[in-house]
Amino acid sequence: MRKVIVAGAMLAALGWGGRVAAHEGHAHKVFGTVAAVDASHVEVETKDGKKQSYPLTPQTKYLKGEAPAALADVKLGTRVVLSIVEKDKKKTVTELLMPSGEKPEGAPEHKH
Repeated sequence: MRKVIVAGAMLAALGWGGRVAAHEGHAHKVFGTVAAVDASHVEVETKDGKKQSYPLTPQTKYLKGEAPAALADVKLGTRVVLSIVEKDKKKTVTELLMPSGEKPEGAPEHKH
């Protein structure tokens, strides 16, 4: 019995089984940098260099920090966090979060 548990733990740790499937109706987060954007989709590049496109809808909510924003605020190279929901086997962006651009109080100024 112990061998089965150890083997199961090792397979889980090694990522056996591939990607974890998304559950319909639950938001999943995608972190990346905007590689392309238009009224119908946003393409992000993740830290591992993979690019993925996600559909935008009229209901997609845009935020810059905690402030409301618009699709026009989404620029190439902007780091974003997408909230993705899958419904009827279709993924859509429900929320696109961008950094506020405000420097935290007391943060040192960046100089080159």
